[in-house]
Order: sequence, then structure tokens, then C-alpha cells
Amino acid sequence: MKNRAVIIAGGEINDDLALSFIQEDSYIIAADRGLDFLARHDILPDLVVGDFDSAREETVAEFREAHPGIEVREYNWEKEYTDLEIAAVAAADRGFEQIDILGATGTRIDHMIGALQTLALLLDRGCRGCVIDPCNRITMHDDNFSIRKDSQWGRYVSLFAWGGPAEGITLKGFHFPMENGTITTSGTLAISNQIEADEAEVCFKKGRLLLIESADMP
Repeated sequence: MKNRAVIIAGGEINDDLALSFIQEDSYIIAADRGLDFLARHDILPDLVVGDFDSAREETVAEFREAHPGIEVREYNWEKEYTDLEIAAVAAADRGFEQIDILGATGTRIDHMIGALQTLALLLDRGCRGCVIDPCNRITMHDDNFSIRKDSQWGRYVSLFAWGGPAEGITLKGFHFPMENGTITTSGTLAISNQIEADEAEVCFKKGRLLLIESADMP
């Protein structure tokens, strides 16, 4: 029984990182050019989606021929949604509560913002999405959460209000604490905080928080 979904999208992918997230219990979805990555590593996805404007034509054709039993959903390039959103909705429709997304960052800032919007969409559906690259782990929250220092991603913790102000925020265990504060959708109030306790707590009463755990490039 596969209990987590991993989406391989078409942005920049660190091979070692992506491969570490693909386990035997992973339901793997290739979003367009993500199929190229999986083909290079001889990994079979459970589902393939996209308009295939960026995947290699040979890869798609060879996959269809070699694996007719695996579903391939092809869309017109003039569709209203990104390949990533289509993949994320497909994972949510299958009941996965944890959806890890690789290859969602890179040079296209518009696509990266779209990936963050997709995290909000997944939260609407009761799912926890996570966008991951070597320097960032990005999640969205509508309830209190904590971060252990020994398992955080990188050195820095940044919080952004999403969709409106986040209110009643209390931060404990951080270098910069907060008590019943507010983060709005403008300004840089909660960027580049650091965890000092063994575990840091983020509590809030209203709104949504985008959490970015980040590291500088090595």
C-alpha cells in the first residue's frame, strides 16, 4: 500500500535529493519533463500527466510503447492549469495526505509562485504539500506547528502570511521571538529567523503561514 505521493516536476532537480525521496511506498507522478528524470534513472511512475511541451518527444513515445498499462494523461498546451497543479490534484484525489514535490523551483519565478499557490490548493483539500530543493523546504500551514532543530532544512526559518494577514502569532524557541503578533502580506518582518531551542513552536490564531526553511548555497 503506497501511503505518500511524490511529484517529479519539470524544474531544476538535484538527482541525489530526488532519489532519496522516492521510496518503495511512494506513489510517483511525473509532471511533463519530470518523466525525463525518471527515465534516466529507470524509475517507473504510477501516473504521467502534462501537455508534454518540455519533455523529450522520444522519452514520451518510448514510455507509451514500453508501458501501455501505466496511465498517461495528455492535455492541450492551452489548458488552464499547470502540469504541477494537475499532478497535485491527481494525488489529492487519490487520498494522499502527504505530497512531496521535487523539481518545482528553478529559473521560472512564475512557475515557482504557481507551486506555492498549489500548496495553498492542497491545504484547501486537507493535504500537506511540500516543495523541496537542496536549499529550501517549503510548506503551508493553517494551524500551529513545531520544528525540531535537529531536523530542520538548512539554517534559516522564514514565515510569510498567505492570502491575508496571519494574526495572534507566538514564536517560541527562535532567536527572534514573537508574542501575539501579526504578519501581513507586505514587508519582511519574519524572514531569516533561526532556531535556538531543541524545538521551536509556531502558534497562531488566524490566517495561513507559508514556512520556508532555507540554507545558503554550499
